[in-house]
Amino acid sequence: MRPYIDVHCHIGMTVSRAPVVGQSTDKCLARMASAGVISAIPCPTAGGPQAQGVVDTHAQNKVIANACKKYPERFPIGLAIVEVRHEQAGVEELDRAMSEDGLVGFACHPGLSGHSLGGELHAFLEIVATHNGLCLLHQAGSTQNIAAYAQKFPTITFIIGHVSMNKAGHMDAIAHCAKQENIWYDIAQKPDSADESWNIKHLVENLAPHRLMFGSDLPYYDFRLVQAQLESANLDNETKDAISYQNAVRLIQQFKPDWQPTLTKINPPQQYTEEELWNANGARLL
Repeated sequence: MRPYIDVHCHIGMTVSRAPVVGQSTDKCLARMASAGVISAIPCPTAGGPQAQGVVDTHAQNKVIANACKKYPERFPIGLAIVEVRHEQAGVEELDRAMSEDGLVGFACHPGLSGHSLGGELHAFLEIVATHNGLCLLHQAGSTQNIAAYAQKFPTITFIIGHVSMNKAGHMDAIAHCAKQENIWYDIAQKPDSADESWNIKHLVENLAPHRLMFGSDLPYYDFRLVQAQLESANLDNETKDAISYQNAVRLIQQFKPDWQPTLTKINPPQQYTEEELWNANGARLL
């Protein structure tokens, strides 16, 4: 199998769902190793513990920063998590995470953080813009909102997560974002039921093949399903390599110019059985 770089990877625990779901850094590395993923851009899970408010967010961001410091060849850059309900305290934590911990931006999940993709994110985006950073925004409703962010904050690079989970989102992204050069895309949780009117080949031909990337959405999804789709897609090997890892290399090098991918397989620090890696805990890791 060709190498894969994962641009949509969560580490931590989501406690706002039943049952609780999550993964440690070690289990993340083991899952990557078992499926040919050589590197990833990690961020905390959304819906994590919030009993202590922004103190919990700080701890979640530290987990990502520590993973990047311990395994820089595998986690070359990382993202913080933001909770808009923390308001200025959350903005200050994001600034700290980027300035002190070296994280390059943030991820947010409207469905789990209780907000829309509107003006409530502007204060956080202003911090990322001053660092020329990166934001992973889960698709929520029309991508027109993310296109508006990209126009308002041209120094930020955006990734739209799950750009093609359903046909409506697939077509919406093509309509609103195809010409926006600072928006990139991942194909996490792409359903294998997609026909030729919205399959991966259609996305390549109509969106942005040089900014389309593999994403796993670990620990929520068995990403090997998306890998199988890409491997069997009616695309040439050059395009498949671009989506699986080469586009991600270019993205990472925007923030870490000297980084080069380590193409050898990961030797994970902890061993797990196949059942431990891939059996779902309840409804997750589908």
